[in-house]
Amino acid sequence: MKRLLSVLALGLTLTAHGQVWKTLPQGVRILGYRNVTTSKVKSNYNQFRSETSLGSQFRIDANTLNSIGGNIIVPGQDINADAYNKFLVGEYKVDASAQFNVQGFGFGYGLTDRVMLYAEVAYYNAQVKTNIKRTKKNTYSDTSNIIQNGSGGPGDDTIAEALNNLPDVDESVIQSAITNHYGYQPIGDWYGAGYGDMETGLMTKLVDKGIWGLMLYPGMVLPTGRQDDPDILQDIGFGDGQLDLFAEIGIGYIENDYLNFGTTFRYTYQSATHKDLRIPESQDFSLSDRKGDFNVKYGDKLNWMVNSTFGFNDWLSFTPIYRFMYQLPSEYTSKYTEADGFLSNNSDKIEHQLQLTTSLSSIQPFLKKKFLLPAQINMNLVQTVGGKNVPKVGRFEIELRMMF
Repeated sequence: MKRLLSVLALGLTLTAHGQVWKTLPQGVRILGYRNVTTSKVKSNYNQFRSETSLGSQFRIDANTLNSIGGNIIVPGQDINADAYNKFLVGEYKVDASAQFNVQGFGFGYGLTDRVMLYAEVAYYNAQVKTNIKRTKKNTYSDTSNIIQNGSGGPGDDTIAEALNNLPDVDESVIQSAITNHYGYQPIGDWYGAGYGDMETGLMTKLVDKGIWGLMLYPGMVLPTGRQDDPDILQDIGFGDGQLDLFAEIGIGYIENDYLNFGTTFRYTYQSATHKDLRIPESQDFSLSDRKGDFNVKYGDKLNWMVNSTFGFNDWLSFTPIYRFMYQLPSEYTSKYTEADGFLSNNSDKIEHQLQLTTSLSSIQPFLKKKFLLPAQINMNLVQTVGGKNVPKVGRFEIELRMMF
């Protein structure tokens, strides 16, 4: 869940959707506020890009015990192979869902007619609900019968009797093991609130030919957000804990007063940082009672956006938007070489999003001297429609921008 339920990207865009190269005139300010409510997140797109439940399913059988303990039972040698395959402590499912309410704040200032300084940050309220259910009970009796009906000697009878005396492992036992043996906080509902990472940078207009233009956005993301707690399985971080540097380029074209197009491309370099993490014992079993220091280099990110704005009149417009994100695999370096590989495996991400924005704006009437105040209200519907290792989530946003 920590790997797949990444924090939503909710930054404020302080320029008009289609006219991505436009900056504020010198001395002019812009304030932006956004309120975001997400749908209940119940599923994600897994490593095979198919939709799966947000919660996890796991089973404890002979293979699981061997992966934890290191071949403590060898089928055909220590135990009948059929009995080995039949043995099951139980199968379990962790039901999970999450929901966010986010308030974003942005500020921009025209340093010159071509350079604009901006900063933005979001405040998150998140709720996660989790519950453990057992979906299959143990097979101690069936496994014992296979052993007793085999051709083994007295040792098999001893194993069969021991199996019949094993304790049943229900949901409460799993919860107890998570808290008492592994040292995690109990699985259950979790609520968190706090600021996310802060983005700041310069929007620099390189080309302005009237009907088309080009802008460069250099900037950085500061690690001001709350990070994951390695002792809470169901929590969500609002930031990833390191400085990011990015460069974005935007190109726009105006067909006429009521139709324009824009596209942006951003490359983000995520610097390395040290984190105190749980040390996984195997690829398929992430719980661990040990923690260690890791040098973490999250994968660099590529973001691409394309949109077209259709104006109904000077006041009302509609903007369909497509967004694509790709994040390279992350790198973990520590003295726990095997664990580094477990954590790095399957850590790349892909996301496809569709958005429809309805805008009510007084900017064009203001420029035509028909209205006193340049402002804009946007209503955004956003939906993740595909990806890899990202949550499937929809959200509704109301956004206000004012210039003065």
